[in-house]
Amino acid sequence: MSWAKKRIEQYKTGREASWLEKRALEHAEPIHFILIILSLPILVYGLWEHSWFFIGIGIALNLVGHINTWIR
Repeated sequence: MSWAKKRIEQYKTGREASWLEKRALEHAEPIHFILIILSLPILVYGLWEHSWFFIGIGIALNLVGHINTWIR
């Protein structure tokens, strides 16, 4: 069992998560993790080329990952 799954089981039984653990578990979601991996090179390329279009797409993909995790 992975660290994330162990922690989730502990939280279901009443243990309170710290702020850092909540952030780590949020980023451990597979969909969120994939979207971050996709958005990072797009964002870096946009910053390199000074292209607001690519910067916006990179930020939007990252936000979609965060919103998806918050909804769950």
